[in-house]
Amino acid sequence: MLIAITQFDQSFTNIVSITFTTLICIEMLNVLTSVTKIKPMMVFSILFTLLVYFLSIILFRGYFAVAYIDGTFFLKVIILTMICWLPIHIFKKIMQKCDPTQEQKIMKEAI
Repeated sequence: MLIAITQFDQSFTNIVSITFTTLICIEMLNVLTSVTKIKPMMVFSILFTLLVYFLSIILFRGYFAVAYIDGTFFLKVIILTMICWLPIHIFKKIMQKCDPTQEQKIMKEAI
């Protein structure tokens, strides 16, 4: 939220819409990157989450700046999502390479 406030000089409603959408995207990315195998139920739950989110935008127009949702909105969401999620994901990948778990070491030896 701090990055959104400092980088995007928009109205408060627009910043809330951007950060809330970013939060949902980050949570879905966290789920997808923390599992070892993606199962159909996970895909269903992510699609259901997106459906509920878009329905909430349609039903609660007073809380979201619907007229503001355009290409620039999605670009800002993507930028904020990558700024918040990518460094942590890269750090986790580096740590897995430098200090693998016992399970990863055993699986690597088995191959």
